[in-house]
Amino acid sequence: MPKETFFHLSKEKQQRIMKAAKKEFSRAPLGEASIAQIIKDAEIPRGSFYQYFEDKEDLYFYYFKSMHRNARQELQVAMEQANGNLFDGFELYFSKMVNEVLQGPNAAFYQNLFMHMDYRSFHKVAPPFDRSHPSNHPSHRKMQDEEWQAFYDIVDLSLLKLKNQEELKILVKLLMHVVFSTVAEGYRQMLTGDKKIDTEKIETEFRLKLNWLKSGAAKEITEKNE
Repeated sequence: MPKETFFHLSKEKQQRIMKAAKKEFSRAPLGEASIAQIIKDAEIPRGSFYQYFEDKEDLYFYYFKSMHRNARQELQVAMEQANGNLFDGFELYFSKMVNEVLQGPNAAFYQNLFMHMDYRSFHKVAPPFDRSHPSNHPSHRKMQDEEWQAFYDIVDLSLLKLKNQEELKILVKLLMHVVFSTVAEGYRQMLTGDKKIDTEKIETEFRLKLNWLKSGAAKEITEKNE
């Protein structure tokens, strides 16, 4: 999160910095993005940047959060629409988010994010599935716990081969990995083949992966009678 001094800036100056962040992080992934370019576009001294943010990573993930996508809330809505069916809910969630991520106004930023995602960045941008996700403030952590508990309560465990809610958390995290990897594959297909993203093909691939997880990909081997 930005330092307190950032929030004391005028709205116009905050917006100028965020506009510069969008431009640079849409041009290049985090590791290659230039602070020099950001401060040039934002028209601020280099020293001022470090009065507002710890480093460019601090600005990067704050910009991500500023796009107002609440994956936990979107998942909960999808799960309610699917009457608690976890796999149907994830299918609904994916079909709604994939167009925004691949073709929306922030598509260039998302492309750099998903194409260069590692374990650390996944846990920075993925929903905080449980208490293991860091939170600096106890009241914020308590609110996160309550929000996620509301989500887990919607899921119909009777439809799943799970022993308890802890196993549900592991499965939800696995499904979110599938969401992120499928989006990344969509960008790779665009870069190596047609320049136009085929969202219908990407959604079909996602449903295939869901079906493998739901029903298994291995055939049952039966012994032949001699």
